[in-house]
Amino acid sequence: MIWLNGVECRSRIGVPAAERARRQRLLVDAGLEVDARPAAARDDFRRTVDYWAVEKLLRAEAESKDCALIETLAERLAAAVLRTQPLVVAATIRVHKTPAVMPKTREVVIEIRRTR
Repeated sequence: MIWLNGVECRSRIGVPAAERARRQRLLVDAGLEVDARPAAARDDFRRTVDYWAVEKLLRAEAESKDCALIETLAERLAAAVLRTQPLVVAATIRVHKTPAVMPKTREVVIEIRRTR
């Protein structure tokens, strides 16, 4: 499993319209299930996932379209990873959000796992 933790994104997200009035900071963790043996056997980066490409994909997808729910965003991110990364067998996505309307809650997190 390869993890990209804490990918910072700015997105218009939230249930009240006022919460979506400006971009909010979200953190995304992506767990990528891959067979690491071919890359490790030859120490060859071309035989594994391009972490930088995945990071750019997550950010672009999170910032491309507004949504009300972090659940919706997590599903979109998992689908994008599986659609664009053929070596990824399954993707675990966590979206962390500091809820503006819940000042006594540090963060809300959704975690999903999707497979091919």
